[in-house]
Amino acid sequence: MDTKNQANSEASIENQVEIQDVEKSERLDKASAIISNKCKWSAAAGFIPVPYLDLAGLAAVQVKMVSDLSQLYGKTVQQEAIKTTVAAMLGTLATAGLAAPVAFSTLKVVPGLGAVAGGLSLGALGAAATYAVGKVFVNHFEGGGSLANFDVDKIKDDLKSAFTSKSAKA
Repeated sequence: MDTKNQANSEASIENQVEIQDVEKSERLDKASAIISNKCKWSAAAGFIPVPYLDLAGLAAVQVKMVSDLSQLYGKTVQQEAIKTTVAAMLGTLATAGLAAPVAFSTLKVVPGLGAVAGGLSLGALGAAATYAVGKVFVNHFEGGGSLANFDVDKIKDDLKSAFTSKSAKA
């Protein structure tokens, strides 16, 4: 009887592990879809023709992405907390080369070619930054974290790495 109960218990544990793996896989797929969608919107924000309004659009897309990811992971957060965290992360990325978007945004003042070059450049870097922010939050949430215990200083290297890898592909 003990052997049969033990076998049933082991099978039950294996089923639970399989279910958890499937749930995690589905959650990661949904998170990737959110990030991918927001990367496209970030690239589009680069083409807003008004200098600096494009940067505000990029920030808004990232705040929405973090809000969507928070919801996916069942985290309740206030928009103001997300805005503060995203701003801190973008400040961290400034040292990884994201300061360039300000220059690219300013380039839009030059009619014609300046607007196109600024849009293309800012779009690519904005999408890379959005990807990096998204990946860092997914990793944090997958590890059981929340926005309340999110520490920008602890994820700086991961953020810069994700940004660099994505911007190299862009």
